[in-house]
Amino acid sequence: MSTSATVPGRTAPRISGDVALRIAHADAQLAYRDFSGYRIVLALEPDGWHVDYELKSRTAVGGGPHYIIDAVAGTFLSKRYEQ
Repeated sequence: MSTSATVPGRTAPRISGDVALRIAHADAQLAYRDFSGYRIVLALEPDGWHVDYELKSRTAVGGGPHYIIDAVAGTFLSKRYEQ
């Protein structure tokens, strides 16, 4: 008996989490220079890779970029910037 890591109805990702992070980071560097104040969260969801740059400090104002990247094509499905 074999098991599958894919969810029915969802195509297996062609790009890895590392590649999704590189795609997001390349775009984020255009608007944000220093990422030391952010916690980067990566999750594969049914609609693609979610990459969120969350502020480490609860008292800081603003936020970081948030992306949804297509797990098959590696293209941006959504971009949102908080500054």
